[in-house]
Amino acid sequence: MSSTLSPSRPKAKAFPIAQRSPWLAALLQSCPVILAINWCLQGMRGMDRGELAFRLMLEVVLFAALVPVVGALGALLLAHSFNFTFNGQVWVCARYCLCWRRSPAAVERFLHDVAGELRELSWLDEAVCIGSRATGVEVRHDRADIDLRLIAPGGTWGWLKVNLLLLALRTRAFLRLVPLDLYAYDGPDSLARFRQDEPLLVILDRRGRIARRFAERQLVPLR
Repeated sequence: MSSTLSPSRPKAKAFPIAQRSPWLAALLQSCPVILAINWCLQGMRGMDRGELAFRLMLEVVLFAALVPVVGALGALLLAHSFNFTFNGQVWVCARYCLCWRRSPAAVERFLHDVAGELRELSWLDEAVCIGSRATGVEVRHDRADIDLRLIAPGGTWGWLKVNLLLLALRTRAFLRLVPLDLYAYDGPDSLARFRQDEPLLVILDRRGRIARRFAERQLVPLR
């Protein structure tokens, strides 16, 4: 496994709004603001319809169960916080905080553990990594995350299974302090929204749909 390099500073967080004021730009790069924004939005802009539907359904169920206990406002806050903590990306957001550090070896080990488990799921056909890890080089950065993307199987049962899998993996990543940037897409075409000059790290491609759809793109197998 790779060893931890010298501590690094967090990179700037990109926001889809113009930051003309230096004061506003500095505020948006502060750890509390980044966490607050991500608590509110929880990566929903990056979700396909299937995952978004499950996320909203889970929040509604939690809200309804909690309202008799803590009231409407308390139920809303608790349900949203549950999703952020156990079905979100807490440590991915924490990477933008000065105090964040995580052993690259621990992140790499988590990736291989999860990859092995995904390969044992007969109902899951496609799983890839994007981002820096997709080059095939092991995690070497103390602020690195795992950009893992699954392709959801068809049907209601497949939709439910993949979303419960997301919940389980995100919960484990939270408990193990691993920054896991994880989504399940409705089909391989959703991977085309990212830069096509970057490779894909292929964990699963049972039916060859990834290879056919991205024949011009560099595909790197996870070993």
